[in-house]
Amino acid sequence: MDDRRAGALCVLSAALLWSTAGLFMGLLAELDAWTILFWRSLFGAFMATALYFPGAGRRRGAAVSMKWWWIAVAASAVGMVAFIPALRLTSVANVAMIHAALPVFAALASILILGETPSRATVLLSCVALAGALVILSGSPAGSSDRAGDLLALLMTMSIALMTVALRLRGGSNLSMVAASNAIAAGVAYCLSPDIAVDVAQTGLLAAFGLIQMVFGLLLYGKGAQLLASAETALLSLAEVPLSPLWVWLAFSQQPTPPGMVGGLIILAAAAAHGVLHLRRSSAESLRLRQSSEGPS
Repeated sequence: MDDRRAGALCVLSAALLWSTAGLFMGLLAELDAWTILFWRSLFGAFMATALYFPGAGRRRGAAVSMKWWWIAVAASAVGMVAFIPALRLTSVANVAMIHAALPVFAALASILILGETPSRATVLLSCVALAGALVILSGSPAGSSDRAGDLLALLMTMSIALMTVALRLRGGSNLSMVAASNAIAAGVAYCLSPDIAVDVAQTGLLAAFGLIQMVFGLLLYGKGAQLLASAETALLSLAEVPLSPLWVWLAFSQQPTPPGMVGGLIILAAAAAHGVLHLRRSSAESLRLRQSSEGPS
């Protein structure tokens, strides 16, 4: 499997895992956002650390930019701190759809920081995805808590865009970044949580939340971000957008609004179109490489 296909598979897998956040939040409905963030991040930090140390010696020689490591850590931590409260203040669908602006922010960050020039198809499909998000927001309630949640979701999206670019520049393993950002988020949540006490069942759910949705999701996304252009990584991650409200609807009968359904379909179409173009481009490149290696007969 070539790097582009491997990167696409990693990002799509991360999107699938990330889409379960609303499901976990529903199962932990009796806990406040800061308590959830504390335990989720604490478990995430411990699990990422446990995975990091067995291979630390082999990774020591890898080229790593510490400046961009710290930027990735900070951006990831800010995204975590904004994400969980956003899911409490506004709907899962709204958070997911605002996340659809990620390709636009990632493309802008790539232009400003990396000097990358996204393909016309990526720019066009990113705009289509953003239009879908605007359709969804047009149907959201105008209550203050919803607006606060929407703004936190926007902050989370911008943070992930910066993290996406930083991960391309830093090189090396992402485990240390995942561990450090989770530790920072856990510290912030501990200071803001009124009570961190949880029962045994909640502890199991929080551990699964930290491992499945956070650690594995971030590791897969980080690997994909190192193999693909930033705008392409962000666009493929939009597979999360229609899946997040789908799981909540199936589990808790929380139906998205009609604008939410229409906007979700628009975003899903943009992500699917990008996937098709990506596969065609990869196939064409593989064919050219095979023909050039064979040489004239």
